[in-house]
Amino acid sequence: MMPPGRWLPAALGASLAWAALSPGAVAASLPDWAAAIDGAPEVPSGPTDTPSRVLYSEVRVTVQPDGTLRTRRRFALQALSVNTDKVSTGWYQFDDTAKITAVRAWHLPLHERAKKSRSTPVDVAAGDAFLSGSKARFLEVEGVKKGSLVFYEFEAIEKPYFLSLSHLFYENAPVDRARFELETPPGWSVRSTWLRHPGPDPQIVGSTRSWELRDLPPPVEERLAPSPADEAPLLGINVSPPPGIRIAPATFSDWPSVSRWYSELALGRAEVTPALEQALRLALPPSGASPPDALLAAGMMVRDRVRYVAVELGLAGYQPRPAAETLAKLYGDCKDKGTLLQSALAVEKFSSYPVLVHSGGAETIPQDPPLWGFNHLIVAVTIPTAQSLPDRFAPAQVTDADLGRLLLIDPTSDTTSIGWLPAGLAGQTALVAAGDRGKLITLPGRDSDHQIQEHWIVKPTQDGNLHLMRETRLTGELAAEARSDESRSSRDRRRSVEEEIARWWPDAVVEEYSVRAETAEGEFLETVSFHHGFSRAPGDAPDSGVEVFPGAGDMFERVPLGRRKGAVEYGFPRLVLQEIVLEGFPEGEFLPAAQSLQGNGWAITTSYTREQTTLRARWEARLSRRRFEVAEFPELRKFWSSLSSSASLRVRLSR
Repeated sequence: MMPPGRWLPAALGASLAWAALSPGAVAASLPDWAAAIDGAPEVPSGPTDTPSRVLYSEVRVTVQPDGTLRTRRRFALQALSVNTDKVSTGWYQFDDTAKITAVRAWHLPLHERAKKSRSTPVDVAAGDAFLSGSKARFLEVEGVKKGSLVFYEFEAIEKPYFLSLSHLFYENAPVDRARFELETPPGWSVRSTWLRHPGPDPQIVGSTRSWELRDLPPPVEERLAPSPADEAPLLGINVSPPPGIRIAPATFSDWPSVSRWYSELALGRAEVTPALEQALRLALPPSGASPPDALLAAGMMVRDRVRYVAVELGLAGYQPRPAAETLAKLYGDCKDKGTLLQSALAVEKFSSYPVLVHSGGAETIPQDPPLWGFNHLIVAVTIPTAQSLPDRFAPAQVTDADLGRLLLIDPTSDTTSIGWLPAGLAGQTALVAAGDRGKLITLPGRDSDHQIQEHWIVKPTQDGNLHLMRETRLTGELAAEARSDESRSSRDRRRSVEEEIARWWPDAVVEEYSVRAETAEGEFLETVSFHHGFSRAPGDAPDSGVEVFPGAGDMFERVPLGRRKGAVEYGFPRLVLQEIVLEGFPEGEFLPAAQSLQGNGWAITTSYTREQTTLRARWEARLSRRRFEVAEFPELRKFWSSLSSSASLRVRLSR
């Protein structure tokens, strides 16, 4: 599916100062808007945190009476280091609804005169689709060096499919001043909202509105953190003409109108013709299958047999292909796979709706005004209230007062079990495209959907060593990640497990290893057994005992916090459980004391029971939040410390 809305990036760099030329000499060679940029600070003499900066970034969109858009993009960049790649090339992204009408650039080296660039622009494909109408026009400026200022200007005219605009205030560099302007014909309606962060109200002069931000900091890439672009301010704008005025682009007065627009595009695409039904019958289980089995079979058939290939040319970026075509070719994008799934469900007597959502975790869908911020499509299956479903379907169900009980299926994610949703979709605002009944819903997501369950059996052997067996069950996103590893290389997956074991038991010898990538319950099941030299516990005296909860303290990744700039984000809540059976626990040993540790958004418990010489231990860590802001790092440190202390117990076993 095409990217959400329209946001117009600039260069991947930034810009600044000219230092020694007189204002008159500069103005003689630069356009007025560039010559007006002054007051740039001197270029630092030493190393800098960023190789470039943006002095000025501007997008101006003028809406014509027929709904056509005229866009002007201007930005001024400065090289702060000898690495000038992000300054010497400017670019403008567009699609096949747009035509670029002007491309200009000027170069002002430090202590020299400004010159207009004579380079020839180059168009390249943009995005990760197999075929796409999305392109970027690049313009290279020669001779850029440290201290250089480069000014870029692009102009384009576009005939959009709808009048929903988005502007991301992000340049992958620090920005002194960023501005978005919108001019509309008299009497037109404009509704706007800020997403992710609050922003200023528009300044209105006549029929022009402008929004401006200053001193945007440089992006910081850190481990366990979202992309800086996903944290950047996003402005959404809804535009519509006065009542009675008809224009070519669609306009959205409310969310049902967005639903109607997509429903009309998709009309008839999921139709089950006799030929399609016959083909689907061959691909699906016999008609006597139970409803849960039929649901599962339909979802897995589309997920596993139809390869994801995105062909997004023109309206095909929004309109799905007919289900019969997708089944015949066995490839398609999220819209195509979702539409085919709707057809397969119809054959099994289930009704369903397409659901539009933004995949990636960044907020793009407000309650108001209605904006096109979608880049993904899944399917909502209507489930009768009296119909019982196995527990594996529980994580992907939601009940709506108007639409009833819905089961959400993402047939595009080939590593996600039917009955779960990818973690990036959980909690997202989505639009059920049900014609006039279309409405926003919140996609389901529970703290316990993503689990690691480890079951250990530890036995002393007659030769004085230990035999250990670990069975690991993963669900939700953790299972999807493991399946992805396994599908890329089962050998590398096994090697990573063996390396993990070697970190705890350097002399361990793996005897057996097996994987079931997807069980009947939708789990990823991995089993490993190995021998360990009991008398050679790593780093300790021979009789110091064995770890009761091996590796539990390392189940949550950690990062240094001392100089960290941004929040720590785990991506999704999770539950980690270890259950250990240790044989050979001496009868005279005291039973370890149970623990219960908790904080804001996390809890850790341990418990112990014994049956003669068998010790049964349980360790559970539950993280119900996914994000710790910088001010909350003391709480995060407390969580990490509790992980380590609760999992540090060792016990002595009889030989």
